[in-house]
Amino acid sequence: MRETIIGAGRVGTAMAEMGPAHLVRRGESIPGGSGPIYVCTRNNDLDGVLSATPAARRADLVFVQNGMISSWLAAHGLQENTQALLYFAVSSVGAAPVDGGRTVAWGPHAPALAARLAAGGLACTVLDDYADFQAEMVEKFLWICVFGLLCQAHGATVGELVSDHRSAVDALTAELGGICEEVLGARLPADLSERLCDYSRSIAAYRGAVKEWRWRNGWLWQQAQTPLHAQALAAAGVDPESA
Repeated sequence: MRETIIGAGRVGTAMAEMGPAHLVRRGESIPGGSGPIYVCTRNNDLDGVLSATPAARRADLVFVQNGMISSWLAAHGLQENTQALLYFAVSSVGAAPVDGGRTVAWGPHAPALAARLAAGGLACTVLDDYADFQAEMVEKFLWICVFGLLCQAHGATVGELVSDHRSAVDALTAELGGICEEVLGARLPADLSERLCDYSRSIAAYRGAVKEWRWRNGWLWQQAQTPLHAQALAAAGVDPESA
């Protein structure tokens, strides 16, 4: 069994360096056989990846994307596939990953993913209960949406947001977390903002931005157009109507 990695960007390249793997670049075919297929692409490329994957191998797809992909997975009958939330940062292709220590994975290939990451010196917890994974997913989603937007709005790193703009982080986290609680029925911890800040301190030099609108801040905006979110979008130069 040889593991496969789709995507030669920062994450895909880093994972390929952690052990033997078949690295599939854009336009290349996905091999047959067995074993996990780690999908290290942007969310907007997921349709293309699925189309290029032989039907017999689709159950082996492992999704490590950020953002709200749950409805996409369900629409394609992939909700039982392995999923992971990666808590490490790779600054550029070929750079060493900086571990945030909180990566989690759920699904049939979760142990294989954890073993690959361990070989690269990165922690990964395998979760048995999907409800636990979903709670972690919402927390990571909020970190991306809050810190990505505020990094762009303030021209700051995630560490600088924690030290210099903590009140903005706390307020936006509460507002956007409320949307997730209402729409998804998520039960978020009382110390959520502090947990998000703890992760940011571990990768303090990372500078986020508003990306993949449809899957991240755009999903929240579609659910509810709230005032602090609107103010931060304006400060970041993001027009929700054209994003």
